Amino acid sequence: MNRITTAEAALLMPLSSNHGAPRNAEAERIETILAEARQARDAALAERIKGFFQTLRGALTAIRTRRETIEQLRGLSDRELADIGITRGGIIATATAATPLAANDQAATQNAA
Repeated sequence: MNRITTAEAALLMPLSSNHGAPRNAEAERIETILAEARQARDAALAERIKGFFQTLRGALTAIRTRRETIEQLRGLSDRELADIGITRGGIIATATAATPLAANDQAATQNAA
């Protein structure tokens, strides 16, 4: 037969009773810790979601910039392209080099092995 400990009994006690009994200090401390943990979890989740949308916005901006660059270069004549050192077949490669997309959040700091 298992008996519950005093600490376990304290956890089972309500924070206050309907009869005006004093509040359980240990239970209040635990509730405070749980509330702080929930707030920390919610703040961390909010930061991750915010980071995701910032990364998404950056990627979409880079894609739009790349597409606009390609459209502008395709609008130039072969002579104008030659003046800036680009061939018609190299337009996409030039636009890609000008607006790289990050492979991950630390693309600038990571190198291939």
